[in-house]
Amino acid sequence: MGGEGQAINDRRGNMVIVTNPVNQASFYQQKEKFKKEALRLANLSHPNLVKVHELFEENGTAYFVMDYIDGESLRSKLNREGRLSESLVLKYMQQLLPALETAHRQNIWHLDIKPENIMVDKYYHVYLIDFGASKHIERNKSLTTSLALAYTPGFCPPELLELSHEAPENYIQTLKDIGPWTDIYALGATMYNLLTDSIPPSSNRLYQNGRNAFMFPSNISSSTQDLIIWMMKPNRNERPQRISDIKYRIVNSQPSNDENTIIDKSSTASRGYSSVNYSPNISKAGKVYPDSPKMSLGERLFYTMMGGAIGFIMLFPIAFVLQFFIDHETGEQMARIVVPIWVVFWAVLFFFKPSLLNGKKSDDF
Repeated sequence: MGGEGQAINDRRGNMVIVTNPVNQASFYQQKEKFKKEALRLANLSHPNLVKVHELFEENGTAYFVMDYIDGESLRSKLNREGRLSESLVLKYMQQLLPALETAHRQNIWHLDIKPENIMVDKYYHVYLIDFGASKHIERNKSLTTSLALAYTPGFCPPELLELSHEAPENYIQTLKDIGPWTDIYALGATMYNLLTDSIPPSSNRLYQNGRNAFMFPSNISSSTQDLIIWMMKPNRNERPQRISDIKYRIVNSQPSNDENTIIDKSSTASRGYSSVNYSPNISKAGKVYPDSPKMSLGERLFYTMMGGAIGFIMLFPIAFVLQFFIDHETGEQMARIVVPIWVVFWAVLFFFKPSLLNGKKSDDF
């Protein structure tokens, strides 16, 4: 739970006991923070937010049951693959924006958006997690959550940094500085980090250097660069004020020509990067689904052999029926011609349309 208290897990009763009286207050404060995070998440419903199913207290501590995500954080993905492609990052943002907007409609600001707090599964679905630093602010600007703040260099906007330096008695008065624009700044910083594999510029550098504080790779489109710069304006009043201000821009952004390239950091190619291709999964109706890797040649040959085998097996019932209508010699002559053509037909069919077996239309040519 992130508490400072030293605790013992008694094997006989699984009881959590804070042994140091000095740390008891901190332990219980962190437990209450943990419970509040669970309750906030339980009231939010969106496919790209982790769903909390149950909150309960046992053994002197608190637990909540939530969806299991079979995946990794975007920080882990970035560390493993290097900077991500523009089109992939934009598709991640298209999923995250409505999720964040759902929280904002309930006056909940996340306040700690960064690659570590975004999970991605094997289907390229992303999930916003860790609302532990979030704040629930009523319309009258009263605070219903703890005063604790999270500060991550490069992802923290100036108003949040200033708020962290406020005296407790002035904290409530400065809440007007926090809003959707605060999360939008961190989201822009997250985009920059994923596209460049570099820590976003600090707010001081942004004040001093403006656009020159950013070091975008040459393959990032100007529209995406302009969007990130807008989202990360150090003056909160110059940023987008709500998620709806940027949804249209992200949905309609046009990536550069290398949009089908993901960078692999483990390569020994120039600057330590090499290209790994992927294909967007696009239906005939034009709807774009999360990206899926292209099928390898080995996998495609496997489906080709499967198609040939299926075609060959299908010949047995056909031959059984034909034996009642044609003589043996004629059947042999026909088999020499028909069987190869039939088997090759099915092999070629499954080579170009493996979705007949695996159901993934993105693998079809």
